[in-house]
Amino acid sequence: MTTGTKRIVILGVPTLCAYGVYDKVCPFGTVRHLLGALEEYNVPHDYIHDYIEFPHSGHGLQNDNDMGRLYNEKIEEYLETYLQ
Repeated sequence: MTTGTKRIVILGVPTLCAYGVYDKVCPFGTVRHLLGALEEYNVPHDYIHDYIEFPHSGHGLQNDNDMGRLYNEKIEEYLETYLQ
């Protein structure tokens, strides 16, 4: 278990992952590694962590308007929930 993974498990850090499938800056394996660690250590999905995939976008998440709206809604939800 990596240090970052330990912190996620111990602290239950709220995590919202958004990934553009065509991202050339951040390899797809990076987000898969994080999601795998969250699942392996039973961090509750849809409570502590969530994942949104942008099927037509790169690093800027610019080509999926519907997913962009969902992402913005999730950010607002996370801010309202965890920054009170």
